[in-house]
Amino acid sequence: MELKIFNKTAFIPLNGLNVSRRMEFALLSRYLDLKGSEKLLDVACGDGYWTSILARQARSVVGFDFNRQRLLQARHRSGDIIQGLIGCDAHILPFRREAFDAVVGICVLEHFRDDLKALQEMRRVLKTGGKLAMTVDSFSVPGITAQEKVRHAKAFSVAHWYRIEDLSLTLEKAGFIVTEWTYMLKSPLSIAFYRANLKNSKLAYLLFPLAYPASLLGEALSRNNQYGYKLAFNAVAV
Repeated sequence: MELKIFNKTAFIPLNGLNVSRRMEFALLSRYLDLKGSEKLLDVACGDGYWTSILARQARSVVGFDFNRQRLLQARHRSGDIIQGLIGCDAHILPFRREAFDAVVGICVLEHFRDDLKALQEMRRVLKTGGKLAMTVDSFSVPGITAQEKVRHAKAFSVAHWYRIEDLSLTLEKAGFIVTEWTYMLKSPLSIAFYRANLKNSKLAYLLFPLAYPASLLGEALSRNNQYGYKLAFNAVAV
C-alpha cells in the first residue's frame, strides 16, 4: 500500500493482512514442501514480501517482475535475503535451461497475455521432476456476473479465468502434469469476506483479525471443490 506523506511516497507492506494472499501462500508452501536445498524461482514477485519469506526456506531464491517500481520496493525490502531480483518478461525468461528446482507464483498466470508461452518458459528453466506451484484467478463462483468479471479484469489486468479442466490441458501442453489442486475462497464465509475485500480493500485490512480465522474455518468445513474465486495447483515437470 502506498501513502503520500509530506509529498513523498511511503510504501507500507500490508501483504500479511490480506486474507486471500495469506491462505494462498500457506497452501503453496505446503505444495512446495521446501527442504532448504532448492533453487526457487518466484514468478512476478512484486514487492518481494512473500519472496523474502521463501528465501529463508530454500537454498536460493530468484524473483522477477515486469514492474520496475515493484522491483525497487522488493530490493529495498529484502536487502541480501533474496539472491536475485530481475526485471523481465515472463514470456522470455533470461535463465538457462533447468536452472531451478521449483517455481512458484501467487495469482500471476492470469495476467500474462500468452499463458501457454509463459508456462513453456517456466518448464524450460525448471528441472525435470521439479515442482510448479501456483494460484490463479478462477471467479467460477455461481452468481458472479459477466459485468463483474469485466470490471475486475479491467481493474487488475486479468486476461484469463481458469477452471481445472482447461488449466490441466494447458499445463500438459507446456510439459507439466497436475498432481494436486483445489479451489479456494469457495465457502460461504470466505466468499463473503472476499467480496467485501473486492469492494473495499482498505476496510478488509481492518477486518483481517475476524476475516482470516473465519475464512480458514469456512474453507476447512467446506466440501465444495467445484468452484471458487481462486484455484491452486501443484504440477510436476515431465
